[in-house]
Amino acid sequence: MRLVPLALAALLALAAPASAQNVRNLAAINGWTAYIAETNGQQLCGMGTQANNQGRFFWIKVERLQGGLHGFIQLGDRSWNVRREARGRVVVAIDRQTADLNYTGTSQPDMIEASYQGAFNNFVRFVEAFALGLRMQVTFPGETVDPWIADLRGTRAVTEAFLACARRI
Repeated sequence: MRLVPLALAALLALAAPASAQNVRNLAAINGWTAYIAETNGQQLCGMGTQANNQGRFFWIKVERLQGGLHGFIQLGDRSWNVRREARGRVVVAIDRQTADLNYTGTSQPDMIEASYQGAFNNFVRFVEAFALGLRMQVTFPGETVDPWIADLRGTRAVTEAFLACARRI
């Protein structure tokens, strides 16, 4: 499964923290990038894309919080104007597998963030499915946002670099 609709493309660009002192790309293929960022001794691994002409992005990130790994997704569209406290649902479907996530608005009005609910191992399985996927679709139930669709072919190397990074931090 690959998480690369147009939403994933934009997430990668925003996935690195603004205050990151050190960001290093681990792999890049067909507009998808895996990276590691370090800020004040904290490491974050991410992957995603912003290579689209619609101003959309989709990023998958993992970092260690309070001793445990935490997976989340950031997505957005330059045309959005989302309130910081806005809440809703986003459904990410990769081929025949889906993840139903709750999101909140961020300090950036063109971006929302969704924490992956459930055990971290489920998040890893979700990312692994992304690596094997052919097509991703992101929908926003209850919102007037058209579904985002992305071709995931060729993203396996980026996903493998992301997972290797996540296992090291």
